[in-house]
Amino acid sequence: MNPELDAADYRLLELLQADARTPIAALAEIVGLSEPACYRRIQRLKREKVIEREVAVVSPRTMGWPLTMIVLVTLERERTAILDQFIRKLQGVPEIVEAWYVTGDYDFALRVVAQSMESFETLTRDVLYADNFVKNFKTLVTMRTVKTQSPLKAAIVE
Repeated sequence: MNPELDAADYRLLELLQADARTPIAALAEIVGLSEPACYRRIQRLKREKVIEREVAVVSPRTMGWPLTMIVLVTLERERTAILDQFIRKLQGVPEIVEAWYVTGDYDFALRVVAQSMESFETLTRDVLYADNFVKNFKTLVTMRTVKTQSPLKAAIVE
């Protein structure tokens, strides 16, 4: 169920996506609310899971993961049990930092980080080749990040 949001909520969400550490006083001033009202709104947005979590975005390279790959996976069959099993497997692999179930020629798109091509090969052997339901996969090695996740603007504002 989607909570009802107004223009002030959407503006707060835009600001918090850009910098979740912005002081309440600054947010309140920009949005045109009192500090207590602004604080209550943010708490409601967290409680209602509109704000899913707050994180620090750290470069994978800094953490020892200099390689990033996009891996496109096709399964042999798309039965619910097979999908659920594959999704559980993906969730247990720390090198798979994002995964999407997609439409089109592939069933899944994965963002994978690796310390080296050798460690990526090990991951593909252990996770993909070893899975009887993986029909095939295609790997795209990224050369450079040209854009990271951008703050979302509200598509609908009351």
